[in-house]
Amino acid sequence: MFVVLAVLFVLMIIFEWGMDLSSRSGGFGGNRTGVIGEVNGHEIKHKDFAEVVRRTAENQKSQTGQDVDEETERQIRAQVWNQMVDEILINQAVDRLGIVVTDQEIRDVVNGPNPPEFLVQQFRDSTGTFRREAYEQAITNPQNRGAWVQVEDVLREQQKRQKLQSLLMTSVQASEGEVLQRYVDRNVTIDAAYMLFDVNRLVSDSAVTVTDKDIQETYERHPEDYKTKATRKLKYVTFSLQATAQDSSSVQAELQRIIDQAKSGLDFTELATTYSEVPPSDAFFKHGELSRTKEKPVFAAHKGEIVGPIRDADGFHIIKVTDERQGTQEFVNAAHILLRHVPTADSVRVASRIRDLAKQARSGGDFGALARANSEDGSAVEGGDLGWAARGTWVKPFEDAAFSARTGQVVGPVRTQFGWHVIKVLGHDRREVKITAVTMKVKPGSQTIDESTRSAEDFAYVAEKEGFEKAAEQSGYSPRETPEFTKEGFIPGIGQNDLVTAFAFNHDLNEISHPISVNGNLAVFKVSGVREEGLRPLDEVITSVRATATREKRMSVVRQRAEEFAKTLAPDADLVSTAREHQELVAGTTGPFKPTDLPPGIGRDPRFVGTTLALQPGKISAPFEGVRGYYIVRLLSRSAVDTAAFALQRSSLREQILQEKRNRFMSDWQRTLREQADIEDYRDQFYR
Repeated sequence: MFVVLAVLFVLMIIFEWGMDLSSRSGGFGGNRTGVIGEVNGHEIKHKDFAEVVRRTAENQKSQTGQDVDEETERQIRAQVWNQMVDEILINQAVDRLGIVVTDQEIRDVVNGPNPPEFLVQQFRDSTGTFRREAYEQAITNPQNRGAWVQVEDVLREQQKRQKLQSLLMTSVQASEGEVLQRYVDRNVTIDAAYMLFDVNRLVSDSAVTVTDKDIQETYERHPEDYKTKATRKLKYVTFSLQATAQDSSSVQAELQRIIDQAKSGLDFTELATTYSEVPPSDAFFKHGELSRTKEKPVFAAHKGEIVGPIRDADGFHIIKVTDERQGTQEFVNAAHILLRHVPTADSVRVASRIRDLAKQARSGGDFGALARANSEDGSAVEGGDLGWAARGTWVKPFEDAAFSARTGQVVGPVRTQFGWHVIKVLGHDRREVKITAVTMKVKPGSQTIDESTRSAEDFAYVAEKEGFEKAAEQSGYSPRETPEFTKEGFIPGIGQNDLVTAFAFNHDLNEISHPISVNGNLAVFKVSGVREEGLRPLDEVITSVRATATREKRMSVVRQRAEEFAKTLAPDADLVSTAREHQELVAGTTGPFKPTDLPPGIGRDPRFVGTTLALQPGKISAPFEGVRGYYIVRLLSRSAVDTAAFALQRSSLREQILQEKRNRFMSDWQRTLREQADIEDYRDQFYR
């Protein structure tokens, strides 16, 4: 019971700090000192925020076994910030709506037939059976009162959320018409003939006149098209925080020290456990399962040997071969010279050249040099070396030749779909090796970081005093500038960076930032452009407005043409035959399609589908506007609704629609909460 309660207590701590449901972890009131943000006046203390970040980072480290790097920590801070903001907004909504949960409701949940799963899982035996008696004893034991108070707090917040969601969902319904329409869209097939008055065929831009008055009226008629969210532009200078040659040398020296310790008798596995930044593996490796940089020295070593330091893409390594065995799979290491073959009059020359290269290779010529000078693929820089491969890796003619040859033998020419090959087999092997490795990534050292930070801070100081552009010119830096970006958007050239966004939207035009971490470097920013939310001025969007006005006028001409033409059609007119008499018109039949499909010959055009589906078979529509112009449609056929199948699917379709609506409603509700909230973000003042 003590163990169960200890686990439960830890669970509560994680739940409290991770989700912050009961707001105990913050106590967000108090003065402005150390405030990292505000949500509708509700302060978020930096110490509380930092503690949640610390715990989240520790949890991630325990799961991955690796230290959290700077970029990952930045992502964690962003995640925690969004989580805390959402929790505060939801709590405020709960309070506004007067939602409460009584003690009796909590008791009903705890003592009911289906207790919460996070409690039940603490009282399952080895077979997964819920030990109800032990659970009830834990509830009634006075010694557990402190733990159960925390459980009740969590349950109270959960119940508030459930009540809030239930309240919000009362307005979400799925009508019988919506359910039937969903069935029709997925199952009914329609076939139609159509006549298209294509605006691009019938009326050119030059055929209509757009006046200044037309442009003004169009602009006023479509204000939603020209609204803009608040945007910012930034100028910035970057300062490298990348590791230097000195940092690389320091890592190599540290690895050499570990090698010396191993040679002096210290256990290599213990050294790897102590110093490696990646947990040591205890698996056997085949050829091809290590990078080529590691594979060559590892498979060339004998059991007990230490190789390295080896620099690879993921850092420096020293590796000890601790065991080896013969596997069941054969591997071949081959090199080749490739001449690409294209069936032309030059084919004879290519064939002659590849035979000559094969002759030189068999006569003792340096195969690597021949490959570097002649091969026409990426392996040329490696002397043609393709590395080790098992059967099934290469194309069959190449594979058959390579696996049939002896080590050191030159074979070919061999022809494949890629061209002509001369192949040299460098080795056959079935070995598998077990290794223990010490891995150290090359990171910028304290001196590198200090020098870059000092340069960035000096630049920010001068920019503040003498101006950003002048400071850049004096220091020889070339500033870059972002395009406009929104508060929620991706910053071109920077990416998602909450600290940069917070600086941009919390400061005025021409203000200078302190150094901020950006993509592994430091950057100093200047707010170079500010646009508040609102309607963009006409002179900024006049090109777009003119294009819209022009198209509207062209479509008006097409509409008149289509309406006049429609008056001449008989109720039983054949649209396709009629259109043949008018070369400027487009006509055809869609063939059978479902409403959820793209009608053949039409493409994505919801109005075409909706109008056609609403017709009765044999009826002709009035002219209606589509994406490409105006249509007249005749519904040729529509399959009947299978009432029996619909009855079977009605419940599941209704639930699908409800779930989609609920998800959309909650997403829209939470987004609206954020948009309407007064959120102040001061994180850029606390983090670099």
